[in-house]
This record gives sequence, C-alpha cells and structure tokens, in this order.
Amino acid sequence: MKKLLGIIVLGLLLSGNAYAGVNEPGVTSIAGCDRGLKFQHKKLIKKHLKELIKKKQTGVLYASCNYDLYSWAANKGKDLEKLHKKTYKQCMKSAKKHTGKECYLYAVNDEIVWKYDKAKASTIAKTKIAEAKTLEEKNVKMDTKLGRFFEDQPDVSDDYQIHFIYLLTLDGKDTELDISGWIEKRIKTVNKKFLKMSAKNKKSNGIGQQFKLDMTKEGKLDVTFVRMNVLKKQLNVPDYPSKMIYHYLRKKGFDNPKKVYATFTGFKSKHGNSDGGEGFVPLMVIYTPAVKTYGQPDMDLVILHELFHTQAAAYGCGKRTYKGAHVKGSDILAVDTVKSSLDSRNDTYYRHDIEGCPDLAKSVFVTPTAKDSWDPYDVFCRKKRGNLTHPDLYTGSHRCKGGAN
Repeated sequence: MKKLLGIIVLGLLLSGNAYAGVNEPGVTSIAGCDRGLKFQHKKLIKKHLKELIKKKQTGVLYASCNYDLYSWAANKGKDLEKLHKKTYKQCMKSAKKHTGKECYLYAVNDEIVWKYDKAKASTIAKTKIAEAKTLEEKNVKMDTKLGRFFEDQPDVSDDYQIHFIYLLTLDGKDTELDISGWIEKRIKTVNKKFLKMSAKNKKSNGIGQQFKLDMTKEGKLDVTFVRMNVLKKQLNVPDYPSKMIYHYLRKKGFDNPKKVYATFTGFKSKHGNSDGGEGFVPLMVIYTPAVKTYGQPDMDLVILHELFHTQAAAYGCGKRTYKGAHVKGSDILAVDTVKSSLDSRNDTYYRHDIEGCPDLAKSVFVTPTAKDSWDPYDVFCRKKRGNLTHPDLYTGSHRCKGGAN
C-alpha cells in the first residue's frame, strides 16, 4: 500500500509524549468525523485488502478529530512496531500543522478499532479542563475591569443589528480594545464610510445607508469581552480559525439569528499581517494586530469589506462575482487591494437589477431598510429563499459557517 495521507483542518491540544497514541485506539467521540473517516477507510480497504491478505501484511490507519474536521494517515507492513510508529508520526506531522489534536489508532485492516468509551473520554476531557481552568482562574481577576461586559447587554431594540466582541485566547494579552473605545471609534468611522460610499452610488439618489449597530441603553456601542479556553498556538493551527471561533461563540450563547457577530481579536492568524480578517454569515473576524499595520484608510476598508461578507456579498448571481465572494475590478470587495468603490456598475451586489438575486441595499441589517428587505441568515443558513429564486443564488462561497477573506 502506498503511503496515504489525508488532511482537513481545525485544532485543539497536542500531547507532550512523542508516541502517546501509538497502537492506542481512540476512545473519544468522533461523531462529526465518523462519516468522513469511514469513507476513507472503506476506500482503502476496497483497494488494498486483497493485497494485504496475499502478502500477509497489516494495514493501519491513524486519525485525529475535532468537530467535523479530521486528519489521517495510513500505511501497510509486516513489522508492526515500525508500522505503528511510522503511521502515527505521519498523522501527527499533519495534525501539528493542520488539526492540532492527538492522533490515535482508527483501524487495523478492515476493522475499525476506534470505539467511543464514555468513561475514558471523560477522564481525558477532565484532565484538559483542569489544565485550562488553572489558567482561566488566573485571568478572571485581571479581566474584570471598569466598563467591561462579559455578556451581551439587554437590547434597546428588537431589530436586526450587529453585535461586537473583543476576543482573546487563554494566554492572550489584554490591550483593552473594548473599554478604551478603540472598537467603537473604528466602527463609527467604518459606518460613516459606508454612508458616504452608498450615498455616492449612482443609483442611490444621494441617500446613503449604514449598518444597524447594537447599542447599550446609555448610547454606547455594545462590546462583549470573551476570553476563549484555548491557547494562541491552538488557534494558529487551522489555515483560518474562524470556524473554530464560530463554534466556540455559539456555545457561549452568541447565536441570535437577528444578529451578526463582529469580532475583533487580540491575535493574528497564522498568515500574519497579510490576513486582515474573514467574514461570512453570521460572523466577522478581524485580526486586529494585523489590520493595525495597514494604517488608515485601508484598515477601515478591510473592516467594511468583511462586514459586507457577513451579508453574503458578493453573490453568486452577480455579474462580476469571482473567486467566491469577491468582485472583479476596483471595488470594496476586490480580492487583493480593496478600494472605496461600492459596486460602481450596479451589476453584482448593490442596487442591481438582477431578478431573484440578493441586493445588499435591501438587507435587514442596513438602514434605511427596504420594504422588500431580506434576511441573510434565513436565505443562506436556513435556505429560505423567498423571492430570491436566481439559479445561481447558492453558487460561489457566500457560505453560512464558512468564510471568505
């Protein structure tokens, strides 16, 4: 059997023992990965089982799993000790780079040996929780500061709105972007830029639009402080950690379908300053240390660019949409260099005339709000199309729970 290696992304803790999972069947729940791993295993067995029997060899498959994402490696041989170590090391090599989680034995020949053991899985989880709790307790006192909120404050309106989050890792340095007013200042500047750009659009008749913002009863921007229970190095494992952030925030209760969650992190992605942020329905992630290096106005344009992605723009049914959710030419949604131009031809995502295709100007998250407004979460997450019946509506990468840079 030729060496086989499969990789998909996400990340958690890595064991310090160089061969911790060698010849050790997995016992944790892999419900989200099970279908994919079974498919890979079935394909390998179909191709190689006869050869294994004929040559009296053993085939092993090691895997690591987190949520619905996994890494794996498989080999065959007669020297079982070398076979297990070799395959485990290959799996861990990809895990360190792409999944960040321990590899364990998944299958031997045609038998899947990874069996969920509630008691053993619980022991493993408790150990990791205890380690994280020690660091969490250390941060609690330091994180409690005047003017800081750890929960979404009571809404002054039941309308659709964008809520803001200042997000740190367990070991992240607190630069107080929430209570210093930095996030509020940036967002107000960005919203004014949107107002100006939209008013200049040739089909706007001089009427600009802005995003509806989540405000406190005191009239301040509602920003929630969240410290994740993962280390910075763990979030640097996936190419883009937004999916891990998305799942974490939902578990923390940030799951109101009438809200977009605009997140400003205290860390960069693994791509450094070249990656300013990500956006999709219903989450924006701005890697603050990276965008701060851009200077103004580029920093604000990047933030607005990602906010537009939270509205699923640019749409698959748009004329100039390309590379997923971006726009050809000079535009705020361009791929490489964003410009302060808002669909200047009105043929892709803003005030266009494409029948059955979403229009950012009619999103429920912008004001003034159109009478025939539409809800990005309903359309792209719940697949409730309404009158948005264009055949290319769901093409491109305007994904829910995915990402567009």
